[in-house]
Amino acid sequence: MGNTLGVGVGVGIGLGLTVGAAALIQADGPKIGDEVVASQYQYNTEDIDEYSAERLRDAMSYAKDNAMLIQVPVLGTTKTFWRLSDEATRISRKLALILRSQHSVCKYLTAPLQVSNVWIGSTGNVKLRGVSFTGEGFFSIERVRDDYKHLSRVLWLLIMISGGDINKLPQDYKDFLLLLRRNNLTRKDEFLIVNNAALLPMKNRTEVFLMLHDRIVNYLGQKNQAKKKRILYNLPYKNDWLDTAIANAKINQWVVNVKNEYKRTTMGLLRLNRNVRSHLHEYGHDDDIEEILYCEWPMLLIAMEKQLHLKGELQDTDIENKFG
Repeated sequence: MGNTLGVGVGVGIGLGLTVGAAALIQADGPKIGDEVVASQYQYNTEDIDEYSAERLRDAMSYAKDNAMLIQVPVLGTTKTFWRLSDEATRISRKLALILRSQHSVCKYLTAPLQVSNVWIGSTGNVKLRGVSFTGEGFFSIERVRDDYKHLSRVLWLLIMISGGDINKLPQDYKDFLLLLRRNNLTRKDEFLIVNNAALLPMKNRTEVFLMLHDRIVNYLGQKNQAKKKRILYNLPYKNDWLDTAIANAKINQWVVNVKNEYKRTTMGLLRLNRNVRSHLHEYGHDDDIEEILYCEWPMLLIAMEKQLHLKGELQDTDIENKFG
């Protein structure tokens, strides 16, 4: 059996992969900062027998049997909404983590990533097979951009193979794919890629919203009012969010049963989302309200995250630990 290279939680890519060496690389969610990133990894090379460690399935056959883009009802309305399955977002993030780990030690793919290189384990691990990375060298933002562009194409193809209509992708995931393809991607943007809100499990979105809300409204409200105002100005839905909330029979309960009426402002939108998420058991919708909020305002959380990233505030949150 060939040597393989595993990456566990909090563990970086080892130094044993040379130019032209075939690799089986596992991403399991290392914590990643965004300074001189190579110094933030612990390196560990681990030999794994790829046939006995875990049964792997090629991504193409996995995608054919598992819909990555799913249609869900928007409860409280007669609408439906297309979103990525939690499995699809997990796969997306783990592939990005593999590339980010290699880039942290100035290694890059020697050939474009292909769907055939992606393998998925029975426990949800994502691995690459039949790829090689360059030896350690100088940091190259051009090579980083190339790697992520190829990843974008692979994710796009996997969704199509699974039967998904690319035209029905939710806007936040479209923005994630656009980020991967950006020609002006910077080294700091890798932090936003691997911790992108579009890749959050549905069950974790409430915790992340409350965390980002606290950073914008409370922390910046005290420390930097100007930065807070700029972030709020750039958030979406400021003109129609209240109409959307009133029209949804589930969310409307939080709108009408409130002492202080909501104002048609961005702060009003954030206040409503905070109140709903802080009182999930209020009207017995704790099992579905998070999905309702996402379907009605799919760009809210990713826009909050992006604005914090642009203002240099995102890395001071705990976002990288919210994907488990």
